[in-house]
Amino acid sequence: MKRTAALLACTLFVLASGSAWAQQITLRMGHDQPVGSMYDEGHGMFKKLVEERSNGRIKASVFPAAQLGSEVAMVEGLRLGSIDVICANAPNAAAFVPELGLFSVAYLFKDIPHFERVVNDPQFIKRVDEIITSKNLGIKRLGFYAAGVRNIYSRKGSVASPDDLKGVKIRVQNNPIEVKVWKTFGAIPTPMNFGEVYQALQSGVLDAAENGLAVIESNKHYEAAKYISQTEHQRNLSALYINEKKLASMPADLQKIVLDAALEAAAYERKKDAELVAAAADRLKSKGATLTTPDKAKFIALIAPIQDEVASELKTTDLLQIVRSHGK
Repeated sequence: MKRTAALLACTLFVLASGSAWAQQITLRMGHDQPVGSMYDEGHGMFKKLVEERSNGRIKASVFPAAQLGSEVAMVEGLRLGSIDVICANAPNAAAFVPELGLFSVAYLFKDIPHFERVVNDPQFIKRVDEIITSKNLGIKRLGFYAAGVRNIYSRKGSVASPDDLKGVKIRVQNNPIEVKVWKTFGAIPTPMNFGEVYQALQSGVLDAAENGLAVIESNKHYEAAKYISQTEHQRNLSALYINEKKLASMPADLQKIVLDAALEAAAYERKKDAELVAAAADRLKSKGATLTTPDKAKFIALIAPIQDEVASELKTTDLLQIVRSHGK
């Protein structure tokens, strides 16, 4: 009798252990920035939260620095299920969700408080999610990331006004709105994956590029293009995404852990991004970069009509109105 009871107990233990193991979820998480960057901070916090709160039932692995491909390639991987969680800047995600191209238009956000008011607006969140869902891509937005405010950096010299961009070959993110914006400024827009930019600047294939100060620093792009003109033309709206099937495959309690952790990690990422941007300017100067402040009014005057034009073309006038309403 005792032996039977012992065998039964062992069997139950093995079954319970097997059940617990079967419920362990693995998450492959990718981003295209270096270790220690704003995206890496966000993904790291997400990993920490889901693993701790699930008591090990979720195991997340972060693959930084485009190890899983460019942002556009990672969105495709997310759709196919070969990657579970990614972040992607709106202009790159616009390859799959064209309406997100609205956020390629320059000077939509005045400052960080304006940006924060927009990304925390329930009406804005609902509309963006409706648009993404309507594409039937099999992906779900979990939270909004930030990647600083973008500036022009050049190997040829500082940019004081749009006149200095005439004939300049500048790397842009891969969507048609980016091309429209930079043609409006007088440049020659050249779509290119981020990972190719350093070499293209160094070899002279590109004259210039544009990105946030922290990104320019962490990727050492200042080595190839040391003239940084703080146009502050675009605040990067990025998002954290998950494969819908992956999320749906989890037990309800783990789904809640993932959703809650993503919101907290996104807020943390935006805070870290602001800190990294604030500290980057002085460090760039100490590393030999030349930082200047151009006349933004001339850029804004050129782009103002384009904001409404693009919103109309993309049928996102309502989103533009929400953004503008928080800038007053």
